[in-house]
Amino acid sequence: MTERKTSAAKEAAEVKEAATKGAAATRQAAAATNEALARPTGNAGTLRLLAIVLWVLGLACEVVGILILLQKLVVSNPVVFIVIALLLDLVLVVAGSFLWKRANKIDPPSEKNPVEFFIKTQLGAIIAVIAFFPILLLLLLDKNLDKRAKTLISILAVVCLAGAVGLSADYDPISLEDLQQMRENAESSDFGANYVKWSTNSKVYHTWATCSALNRISENNLREGTVDEAFEASKARMCKICAGHFNITKGVDGGDVADDAQEALDEAAGDLADDAEDAAGALPAAA
Repeated sequence: MTERKTSAAKEAAEVKEAATKGAAATRQAAAATNEALARPTGNAGTLRLLAIVLWVLGLACEVVGILILLQKLVVSNPVVFIVIALLLDLVLVVAGSFLWKRANKIDPPSEKNPVEFFIKTQLGAIIAVIAFFPILLLLLLDKNLDKRAKTLISILAVVCLAGAVGLSADYDPISLEDLQQMRENAESSDFGANYVKWSTNSKVYHTWATCSALNRISENNLREGTVDEAFEASKARMCKICAGHFNITKGVDGGDVADDAQEALDEAAGDLADDAEDAAGALPAAA
């Protein structure tokens, strides 16, 4: 009898120990999952390095153009070489800015310091100004080029400056705090923790499976993935309908009119695509 009690107590202790180990393993797995979700995907450092390299090359093109303009670098046809320098400058600066904005989607800056946040998110536009304004100013002050060539090159420089700034600026900068809020909001997602759905033509993500806005998105435009993938796709705001369902108030989209209009367009596009598929399927039958 005593042996049975001892054996039962031993088994109970083993079960308790196994349960304790299992709970610890579960906590470790959860911590590892959270840590993995906290790490941004991609390599932001490499993208930023490539962006800087492209910017330096672009600025080098500007320097070459300035040296030609000041007749410090003698070439056979100054006008042609200055035009080539401006165009190469434009391509390199804009390409670098695209990489920089892509890096900010992977590893967003914090908005705790507004000045630092502005510089990090709008650095491409700042570089664009540096890459074209000096040579534009020198062109306007130059007295060596003939009037017609000076006018044409100055117009090109203005277009390059405006285009580079316009393409390099980040019109919807996203912060680290936005990403953290997204992860918090998506913890209770119907599609699984930290998994969401979104439309390619909208700026919001969805977490409620029966959301009316989500169900209006056509299959061609519907995407799904992790919070980080949605963030990289610039879907940093939660759909207001999903937010209302889960009683969430932070990180919610405020552009009601624009997104409702876009969702309506998505629905119309989906209907047209379905009608086209039905018509295409009916052709062989009719033949």
